[in-house]
Order: sequence, then structure tokens, then C-alpha cells
Amino acid sequence: MAARDRFGAFPQEPNGSKLQRFIQSACDPVNYEPNLALNLEIADEINKRKGNAPREAAVAIVNYINHRNGNVSLLALNLLDICVKNCGYPFHLQISTKDFLNELVRRFPERPPARPSRVHLKILEAIEEWRGTICQTSRYKDDLGFIRDMHRLLSYKGYVFPEVRREDAAVLNPSEILKSAEEMEEEERAAQSAKLQELIRRGTPADLQEANHLMKIMAGYDQTSRTDYRAKAAEEIGKLREKARLLEEMLGKVHKGETIGQQDTFEELASALKTAQPKIQKIIEEESEDPDAVVKLLELNDVINTTVERYNFVKRGDLDSAKALPLMAGAPPSAAPPPPAAELSLIDLEDGANGGPSAPASGKPASLEDDLLGLSFQDSGSSSFGQGGGIALGFGANTGIPGPPLLSSTLEANTAGQQQRITPSTSPAPQGSRQSPALPNYFQNAATPSAQPMAPGGFVPPSIQQAPVPPAQQKNGGDAGNDDDDWAFTSSLPPEPAPPPVSQNELVILNSNLHILLDIHRPVTMPDGPILVKAKFSNSASQPIQDLTFQMAVTRTMALRMEPQSSRHLEAHQRAGVTQIIRVSGVPRGGGGNVKLRWKVSYRVGTGPLNEEQGVIEGLPVA
Repeated sequence: MAARDRFGAFPQEPNGSKLQRFIQSACDPVNYEPNLALNLEIADEINKRKGNAPREAAVAIVNYINHRNGNVSLLALNLLDICVKNCGYPFHLQISTKDFLNELVRRFPERPPARPSRVHLKILEAIEEWRGTICQTSRYKDDLGFIRDMHRLLSYKGYVFPEVRREDAAVLNPSEILKSAEEMEEEERAAQSAKLQELIRRGTPADLQEANHLMKIMAGYDQTSRTDYRAKAAEEIGKLREKARLLEEMLGKVHKGETIGQQDTFEELASALKTAQPKIQKIIEEESEDPDAVVKLLELNDVINTTVERYNFVKRGDLDSAKALPLMAGAPPSAAPPPPAAELSLIDLEDGANGGPSAPASGKPASLEDDLLGLSFQDSGSSSFGQGGGIALGFGANTGIPGPPLLSSTLEANTAGQQQRITPSTSPAPQGSRQSPALPNYFQNAATPSAQPMAPGGFVPPSIQQAPVPPAQQKNGGDAGNDDDDWAFTSSLPPEPAPPPVSQNELVILNSNLHILLDIHRPVTMPDGPILVKAKFSNSASQPIQDLTFQMAVTRTMALRMEPQSSRHLEAHQRAGVTQIIRVSGVPRGGGGNVKLRWKVSYRVGTGPLNEEQGVIEGLPVA
């Protein structure tokens, strides 16, 4: 027992709640390796209790991570990884707060040591994993901006993040499992309840104002933010039908003697269709009152059965039996391949053009009381929790980092996202002050800087206020308006800046608010070497562009290497302000015209919503 008392944090009789006792047992230094069964039981307890349980667990785990016994820290980090991968958005919201992140790196020195400890490496690996998964693919990634800030701050301090295995991070990416409208709504309400719990716990005036707005959404009072979950479910079913059509086309091009179904695209598509069949049958039972929906779902189920059966025949090499099966409606026969414009290349980008993240929406106006029953107004941590050590996020701190300011340096809130995504509701203006009821009032929040939205990159737009016109000026202006017929007004404005001319080896792939030009060439000294693509990003809008992220993918026969973007920020009307070098390998000499690429770009104009655009490049203007 003496050896146990040295650690101080482990009394003889465990105290606290059941969850805290479980966490204490999981991080006990007598454990030589993580107790997976207990860790999963803790995750189940967090999901079952909800309410304040995610914060209670996060605070307890991060305290054990900072324990002076390295074995305790490693056990706590393993438990943290289990909770992040199994507890969903409520726990993600807690690990993205300034307090938690500051505590997580509290023992990090100002400058990285020559030989970092295992605990430091595991923490760096966790932050790198979160930044590459939930901060990019989660539907609520706007609420996780402080994780990106901590990653950027540690990189600036000189810390090197270890490479994360793709298999380990895959569980944090959104799955493609088909969900019914009821399941989508339940998931949305769980996320809103977690956000409401955190807002009420903090209790600042801005947080309570946002909590009031969020409760209106959850109660169905604010119909403007209501989401049609049935339409979203129909959209997911349409994506599944598109996968079946794509597999039909690919099977029609298989020749005799070819081998398929060995961890390739055919197997991935067939597995996705097989996995979705039980869910389709469940949705058919739920939609029994809608005959049209039932007919369409039964038709889709028959299509999936036929496509999977055809895949099994082709996999065994029985092409004659595969051709004897009926074709999917709308699919071309195997003898006549579809036109190139209709082909879909299965590459590493997420499929579905409309599958991007959406803002949290409202649920049905029922059981609001159930969401409020689990609220707790008690703080789980001590008064010093979240202060951090030499490296910490904070309002007004870390101003010397190059590039756009950190989001955490420009927001006083403990979590990111609410300032730019939910605008506090205001009282309606009197009828006499409205000049044009048909037009929206774009300046209704300009006079209240506290409610002004903040862009993720830290850009604060200037306040726009309309000065009142004195009555005398208004009267004189009205008299002058009567003489307008006697005057002929002319103007001469400067022309809008035109985009630079495009040469033979240049290709414009996007020409909207964001202008993307690709300068493509292959080095003369390396005729069989990689194709070099220099992407130049220009801003055609009158507002700056923030959060610029460009992605590109190639088919599996080629290799792609992208160097980091020079920046993620473009000033208004800035030309070629951001550049990026891209190398495409595996293209034989003279095969540039046969290269097929897909690209994806996301950006934010001013303080507006995040825009996402994508497209396909059919051939490159290079030999």
C-alpha cells in the first residue's frame, strides 16, 4: 500500500461519481497496459449519461495526462483516444475548448526538447489526428477551430508532429452508413443538447444569448433554421442509387479473364450496397404510410440485389450469367460504354457533391424538457483548470505568429464556432422605421459590435453605420429631386481589373469569386518525369477570402504530391496572392491529354458561409 500512496491522486477508497471511479481505475498506475474493456465501458457511460458527463470525463482525463507518473499519463491518453472515437460530438466539443487544450499541453516547454518524451509524442499525435479528421470532415468543424489553432501554435514553436496512420484515423471520418430521417434528427438533437449544455454551463451574457437562440431552434420556434430530414434521407438514398449505377457500369467493362473483388473498387462498392440493404428494409417499415416512398425503396432494393448478384457472377468469372441478368434502369448495356462525360472516377475524395458539412439545424418541437433535465450548473474542474503552461491559447495572446491571427486570439469564448454560425436574434423594428419591408436589413447588427460575427481567420470586418440625415438636409434633398429632369448626370468609373491572359500551358478551372489558374508544364530535362502544376489563386470579390483549402485527387494509376499553400488568405481583388506547387507522377510521355483529375476547394468570402466547389479536369495541356 505504501507504493500506492506515493502517487497521491489514488486514495485507498475511490470517491466521486461512478464515472470518476471508472476513470480512476482505468488510469491506475498498477495497470501495465490499457484496460480496453474498462475504457469502452467508460465511453458507454458517457454516452448514456450525456448532460455534463463529457466535460466531467474530459477534465478528469486531462488531469491524469498531466500526472507526474508517465505510465499514468499514457493510460490516460489511451482512454482519451477511446472516448474521442466513441463519444461523438459532445466529447469533441469539450476537447476543442481553450481550457482543455491548454491543460493538455501544460507540461510542454516553450521550445521543443531534443528528445521528446513518449507522453509528448502521444499528445502531438492526438492533435495531428484530430486536425486531419474531425477538424476537416465533421459536420460541426466550425466549433473545433481551436484545435487547429493549437496545432498551428505548436508548429510555430518548433514541435514536429508524427505521422498518423490512415487506419487509426479512419474511424474519426464520417461513415457512409445510410441513415433514416429519424436517426438524422436524433443525432442533430444530441449535438444541439451538448452545445446547449456547454453554453449554459459557461453562463456569460453572450453564451446565454446564444443558448436562448439555440433553444428556440430546438423547440421549433425558429422555423428559418428547420431542416427537412426526409429530403436529406432522400438525398442519401440517391447517392446509394448512384453507387449501384457506377458498379453496373464498371462490371459491364470487365472482360473475360480479368480478376476483380480483391480489395479493389469493385469490392468497396459492393460492400457499401450490401451494408445498406438492412437499413433500406428498416426505412421501408418506417415509411409504410407513404406508398410512393415504399415503391421507390423497393425498386432500389431490387436494383441492389441484381447488382450484387451480377458482381458475384463476374467475380467468379461467369460473365454469361452476369449478362443474362436484367440491367439497372438507366444503365447502358455492357456492349455500349457510356460517354466519357457520364463517367464517375472513384478516387480518394469524398463522393457526393452535396455531401458537405451543413450547419446544425432544428429538431421537432417536442421533448425540449427532456433535453433540459440533464443540465448541470456545477463546474467539474478547479479554478486553475485551463490556464495552461508556457504554451497556451488565449484572447489577445500569440499575436506574433506569421499569417492570419489565431481564432483563439480574437475570441474571448472558450469554444469556437458560435460567433460566426449563430447570430443572436434581435427585437423587430417598429413599423414606422421600416423603409422597405420586402428587402432584408443588412445593417441590423452593425451598431452592436458585441454581436458582430468573427471570421475563422480572425478578420474583423469594420462596423458599418448609417449616419442619420438632419431634417433640413432631407427637405433640401427632396426639393432638389424635383429638378432632376433638367440635369443630365454622367459618370466615368475605373474598369474592373481583368484576369491575366491565359497561355497555351495554362488552364482556368474556376472563375467565380475565387479564380484558380493552373500553370502546367513538364521539365525539358526530364521528359518522363512528373508533371509540375502551379496553382495560382486570385480573388475577384470586393471582400477578402478566408479559410482557403484546395484539394486534388488522381486515379489510382498515378501519384500526387502537393506542397503546402503559400497562404489561406486573399485580399480583395488580389491577383495570384496564393500559390501551390503540385506534382503528378506516373504519366507516360505524351499521355498528358489522358490525365483525369478531380479538385475540390473551400473558402469563405468575408464573414459569409463556407463555400465549397469542385470539378473534373479532363486532360492536361502538356505532352
